[in-house]
Amino acid sequence: MHADTRLLRYPDVSDAQIAFVYAGDVYIVARTGGVAQKLTSGPGLELFPKFSPDGKQIAFSAEYSGTRQVWVMPTDGSAPPRQLTYYSDIGPMPPRGGFDYRVLDWTPDGQNVLVRMNRFPLDERAGRPFLVPVGGGMETPLRVPETGGGMLSPDGNSYVYTPIDREFRTWKRTRGGRAQDVWVYDLKNDTSRQLTNHRGTDNQPTWVGDAIYFTSDREYTLNLWRTTPNGGDAVRVTSFTDYDVLWPSAGRDAIVFEQAGRLWLHTPADGATQAVSITVNGDRPHLLPAIKNVAAQMEGFDLAPNAERALVSARGELFTVPAKNGEIRNITGTPGARELAASFTPDGKNVVYLSDASGEYELYSRASDGSGEPKRITRDGDIWRFPPLVSPDGKRVVYGDQNNRLRLVDIDSGRTTDIDRATVGNAITTYVFSPDSQHIVYVKTDATGLSRLWHYPVGGSAAQLTFGLFNADSPSFDPEGRYLYFTSDREHNLQFSSYEFNYLYVNATRLFAATLSADGPALGRPKSDEIGSGATKPDEKKDAAKQALRFDRDGFDARAVMLAPAPGNYRSLRATKNGVVYIAQSNPQAPGELKLYSLQDEKESTILKGVVGYTLSGAGEHVLFATPEQKIGIAELKADQDASKTLDLSRLTMKIDPRVEWAQLLRDGWRIWRDWFYDPGMHGNDWEAIYQKYAALLPHVSHRFDLDYLFSEMAGELNAGHIYVERGDEPQVERKPGGFLGAEIVADDSGYFKIERIFPGQNHSEPFRSPLTEAGANVSAGEFVIAVDGVSTRTVKNFYELLENKAGRLVELRINARPDADGARLVRVKTQTSEDQLRYLDFVEQRRAMVDKLSGGRIGYVHLPNTLFEGNRELFKQFPSQITKEAMIVDDRYNGGGFIPDRMIEILARQPLNYWKRRGLDPQAQPFLSHRGPKAMLINGLSSSGGDALPFYFRQLKLGPLIGTRTWGGLIGVSGNPSLADGGGTTAATFRFMGPDGQWAVENEGVAPDIEVIDTPHLVAQGRDPSIEKAVEVLLAELEKNPVKPIVAPPAPSDFGAPGKPLD
Repeated sequence: MHADTRLLRYPDVSDAQIAFVYAGDVYIVARTGGVAQKLTSGPGLELFPKFSPDGKQIAFSAEYSGTRQVWVMPTDGSAPPRQLTYYSDIGPMPPRGGFDYRVLDWTPDGQNVLVRMNRFPLDERAGRPFLVPVGGGMETPLRVPETGGGMLSPDGNSYVYTPIDREFRTWKRTRGGRAQDVWVYDLKNDTSRQLTNHRGTDNQPTWVGDAIYFTSDREYTLNLWRTTPNGGDAVRVTSFTDYDVLWPSAGRDAIVFEQAGRLWLHTPADGATQAVSITVNGDRPHLLPAIKNVAAQMEGFDLAPNAERALVSARGELFTVPAKNGEIRNITGTPGARELAASFTPDGKNVVYLSDASGEYELYSRASDGSGEPKRITRDGDIWRFPPLVSPDGKRVVYGDQNNRLRLVDIDSGRTTDIDRATVGNAITTYVFSPDSQHIVYVKTDATGLSRLWHYPVGGSAAQLTFGLFNADSPSFDPEGRYLYFTSDREHNLQFSSYEFNYLYVNATRLFAATLSADGPALGRPKSDEIGSGATKPDEKKDAAKQALRFDRDGFDARAVMLAPAPGNYRSLRATKNGVVYIAQSNPQAPGELKLYSLQDEKESTILKGVVGYTLSGAGEHVLFATPEQKIGIAELKADQDASKTLDLSRLTMKIDPRVEWAQLLRDGWRIWRDWFYDPGMHGNDWEAIYQKYAALLPHVSHRFDLDYLFSEMAGELNAGHIYVERGDEPQVERKPGGFLGAEIVADDSGYFKIERIFPGQNHSEPFRSPLTEAGANVSAGEFVIAVDGVSTRTVKNFYELLENKAGRLVELRINARPDADGARLVRVKTQTSEDQLRYLDFVEQRRAMVDKLSGGRIGYVHLPNTLFEGNRELFKQFPSQITKEAMIVDDRYNGGGFIPDRMIEILARQPLNYWKRRGLDPQAQPFLSHRGPKAMLINGLSSSGGDALPFYFRQLKLGPLIGTRTWGGLIGVSGNPSLADGGGTTAATFRFMGPDGQWAVENEGVAPDIEVIDTPHLVAQGRDPSIEKAVEVLLAELEKNPVKPIVAPPAPSDFGAPGKPLD
């Protein structure tokens, strides 16, 4: 028995029963509680159950068919689920993105299910409400243009909802533009009105009788509140102070919600709120220990000195993998702890690694064959440590940490010496030992932003080694003690843009070597063949090998010599006795080639292609490499090795006890936030207390999905943006996406389906390809689809049933101008995998046409979907065609962010610096891609991250008014942090935005508009755009006041004087 089972989620209530989700399955139980009955058991997640009005059926979303769809089944479980929808879902999203096909309600007559579907043109995570016929058929949208959670009124004539959806966002108590308010849409009269106006969160509204209930953080913790359908003062209904009230859902006379993992029932008739004690029995399969292959969770590797075995850290354990013969060996076997960042000692007898077995990450050493007990080296762990590096003599370890320190540890005694500490730029993560173990060279950034090499003689003091105009990185000592190799960006190779006269610098990195001693064997000296110059006595080599390594700091920069390889993108430099090994990349985001430059031959050769990382054996004769497919292999350090020859990892397995692993993951995620969040004060939280609060729920976790829920709630306590959770090792359903035609398809009375509208495309680009508009298709709106792949469309109620599992595939359509099989013609098209980009293109073109019509062609329009690749693409795609307009609207609404948009604002802010006049042609601006007229920027609560920064910069540069509503307010950034052992992750915001005055700005407040305009839902539904209308009004008024005058060249000069009449 599991009395009072917790982590019951997404509940709903009928007159007699409660439905809920537990461990990814749907259950029902009596309203009074008791033992729950399991209804579903699919391999994926069954979510969002909702009772029909009579309580006899339950609709929910599930992944049975290979995509998430809406299903319905009898409440008593007497029949299997029946599929209602077929249009392919948006696909898997991170936890913060929520889910497509969220079931919201039923119509009062029980004929339709109300479902939120992700078919919004500007944001793949935004959705619209649709009515899905329970008897089968095509879904139809409500007039409501965009929705979060919502519910129909008891009579079905109105819809209470939040236009903004952030139910899955991990940000508690946000006060930016994405904080929700409750609205009501009158479906009968096509009007909408705002009910609440709280700066924080009002969300998840429900409608019971003559009252509307919703959750609000007006008093810090999310509680249930009540108001009327006409708005007015809200009244608090519940008074929880520990955990938030989440996912309220209503039946005819009651509201059920989750809080602290339990379900609670509120009955308005008597005002009572009571916990419902529920017992879930069963085998809980996701809790059962299982043997799994963990190659996909490999996170580090090393190679034995003579390349007999590879050392791999995967899923929190350390393994050694034979090069050819033998078994893979788990040498740690500590399921409750995580081992990582492991490397062999120089003799190969031991490994040094990090482990959190003590509760904090400490340095350990143990035998490389797994025998004996591990030796704990350090006992001062309180911060995340970077990978330790063992000295060549095996006596010391050097490592950096998140306190920005570089530290040296004596392995025998554990005595620790602080070498240095970074104060600007980045933590110290790159460090190397000299072959005699007496010197350490590391990389530290200075106030200029340039990385410099620093030198620390063991027992001495650190000093800067490189100076001047250029950076230095990736140091590596020559194994024979002659040179220090490093990389430096010193080339300035111009690459010009294809779209304008603009350029950047590429392939800047060169390889360098400097002698350690001032009188060392210099490289790059002029050569001359002289008698006896090649003769070296045998004893001279022995004497040179016996000489102690000497490191002369003075003059190091002057001794640096550039090696022969051409400039490129180089990283991960390692030295061998014959030269240097490094990865060369043509694209920093793509795999690279492993190169070897030989000092003796002065030639570069390619060892392997398509690698993402590597390490050398201690002897320097073999390389362990990694490929993008998460495979590793061992190759000789010779030219033209085969990267397809990888190690057999089929037996890289371990037995995983989920309860034990999840406990480690929860503490590790908590620790990552503690050690990587930009504010060590954790925004005023007692972070240990926060851990204990959510760890109390850990014994109730029965599915990895539930652990993500705990992570998300914990993340929200930081009260910050960009604190995210990434899914870990969850059961996955094989995805079978459906195909699309790039058209709106509707049912016809004939039983066939009509092409109501075809989305225009840009068919040269795959994301914007519209199949029915491609050359040779010759299909028009208004025509009928008679058959798909030989199957009559009259045999199905939902057209997309015929396109299941056909994404990106060739299909045969029978098309006719009339609803009749006779005379239908055959059209072959390749289906689309998504219509998202076609909907986006359609939106932009509609808005541009609207601006053109409202302004009489005088105002241009550009929409920027994000500040990442797509947003920069759209800027260069849309902006050039608009620069001749007198004024410009830049639409930042729904800008999802990405890069910091300083480059984008530079383009938008350009003014002509001068003009050039050519014979017979009009004057041309310099720079050509510029706009000199007035501008306005549109913003809303979905202008996020980089979409927050863009309007901030727009205002800073005084480019024009901001029109709309407050932006998201999420300008706190991520720059990478460790993942979790099972492949999941938590993101810690590592830096926060400050204004030019040095004060905090934008984060958790957003950028406020100069002119507030609410895009009122019913006006948008009617085809209007209030923000655009206001922007056109403002810009036309500005043009009236300050018209943009055309540039007309005066007559060319002709009077240059004459003999006797010099020109003044």
